[in-house]
Amino acid sequence: MEQFLSDLVLIRDGFLDATADLWVPLAETVATMPTWVLAAAGAGALALVGVLLFGGRRLRGGERLDRPDPILRTQPEPAVDNPEQVHDAPPPPMEPVPLPDTPEIQGLAEILAEQGVDDTVREGRLRSFAGELDDLRARLGTVSAGSPAAARLLHDARDAIASGDITRGTDLLIRAAEEEDTTGHKHAWTADIHGRAAALTRLVAGDLLAARGDAEEAATLFRLAADATPGDDLELRVECLGRLGALAHGREDYKAARKHFAAALDLLEKSGADGHPDLGGILNNLGLACDLAGDAKAAELYYQRALAADEAAWGDDHLNVAAVVNNLGLYYRRRGKTQAAEPLFRRAVTIKEKRLVPGDASLALSQVNLAAALRALGREEDAQDLERRAGLPPPEQPEAEEPNEVPTEEYAEPGDGGDGETNDRPVPAG
Repeated sequence: MEQFLSDLVLIRDGFLDATADLWVPLAETVATMPTWVLAAAGAGALALVGVLLFGGRRLRGGERLDRPDPILRTQPEPAVDNPEQVHDAPPPPMEPVPLPDTPEIQGLAEILAEQGVDDTVREGRLRSFAGELDDLRARLGTVSAGSPAAARLLHDARDAIASGDITRGTDLLIRAAEEEDTTGHKHAWTADIHGRAAALTRLVAGDLLAARGDAEEAATLFRLAADATPGDDLELRVECLGRLGALAHGREDYKAARKHFAAALDLLEKSGADGHPDLGGILNNLGLACDLAGDAKAAELYYQRALAADEAAWGDDHLNVAAVVNNLGLYYRRRGKTQAAEPLFRRAVTIKEKRLVPGDASLALSQVNLAAALRALGREEDAQDLERRAGLPPPEQPEAEEPNEVPTEEYAEPGDGGDGETNDRPVPAG
């Protein structure tokens, strides 16, 4: 007990040293407190920090990846010769949801415009950022500063980002993380608290840099975040590795992506987290990295493990399961195993028809994949019916005077970012 009380006195003295410059009146009050009061206050403060750090946090290392969105052929206006047949027309593709008109979106749009980013790429970046914006705001709200200086920097960073000044907000977040590093080195007894704050702050700053297209700087921040993460924070470390893997995937460096996703998987397996709900996502991303890197045997194994993990975690008819069976179907289809791919595509379509509204882009793309498999199996009528349901016109037939014309290859991939599918549309048969 005496040792415990002695440790509390040391903690009190460290607290006084850290706060003397800014909170002198409060420090004087704390100095007169009995040690048992300090013990109760300390326990309450640590509990509050835990709530702030982990409340609302979710593992993002298992989010499914996708590749750049394609431009589907648009559905032409149907000629209505017989009004009674209008009900047989396929559902038109859903119109893109307008981008939210917020200062954050406007601020990023200005940065991308100044960089001369292509319109199509800029639109994709803005939509991706818009999808992550709520999570980014929530994440900033969970960061609990470990020092008054870091608290001021975080406050100013939140205000800057909310006003649309993404560049200044990012710089302030980086400075706040550096302040947490410095404070953590000074006070070893709170090193884990400062480490978590530094890691979370760098994750947000890295996300902002990635949205701007500064992949190398973002990767540096994600690596620093992983280094700062306390050893017992499994989810945060996996999240850092997932970010690094996603960046490498975006650069088409599939070897590096595989390394990061494999490291995340190793952490989960060593911790005994076999039933973790995001295990399937990590396995799916690892399978995709192996698939694109040319390691077919490993890719098939990881896809099958991802399917088993997602079925166990989410049930047989969840959209996560649809994403994995679609990817596994594409794996077989690209290798000429259409008989094996067809039931997987059909299962993906069945799940999405239950979960998504007609005309949804993700549903349409799975319908197109199934149609391509059916066409390759000689079932042209069924294939065209699926393409009509997906909102696509029938395949164009070659002109009689150009019998040697070869149709160009098209790719059909998801546009919602959350499925993480890779959907290839093979060349239509003859």
